[in-house]
Amino acid sequence: MAGFDLVSIQDTITAHVQSEFPTYTVYEDYILNEQELQRVDNRVKPYIVISWYGLNHLFSAGSVAGVRQDQYSSGFDIGVIAPTPKQCRHAINIIIDRLIGYSYDGVARLIPGTSTSAFVAAENNGVPHLYMAMSEFTFPVNTTDPGSYMSAP
Repeated sequence: MAGFDLVSIQDTITAHVQSEFPTYTVYEDYILNEQELQRVDNRVKPYIVISWYGLNHLFSAGSVAGVRQDQYSSGFDIGVIAPTPKQCRHAINIIIDRLIGYSYDGVARLIPGTSTSAFVAAENNGVPHLYMAMSEFTFPVNTTDPGSYMSAP
């Protein structure tokens, strides 16, 4: 694909996360509902979720040669869903450590965002049973063929 190929970058990052964390199932843009959750010893089996951003223009990195040669960025939120808060915090710390600086093309590197958050999900009776920790990452994107147009795969 000529031009901006954000999907192949996303696929490469997903493959990297899957290889770094082979014991976790990795889902893209999807959080399982209660009926779909895998359980081990009646507890939720931990898993990872990646939610992708679109393409964002960096106005501070403009080119005199035209907008197709400008610098862009994209990114993702990555989260861990686990049955205990400590397991969640531990897993997201390992994920952040392994992703900071990862290069998907030998040049561009993943940059951590400004926040990491943790959430709790409770059952109908108010008892916590599921925890989620999220972090964000961004990465630079440019086109290797600025004269071409973006096209669907």
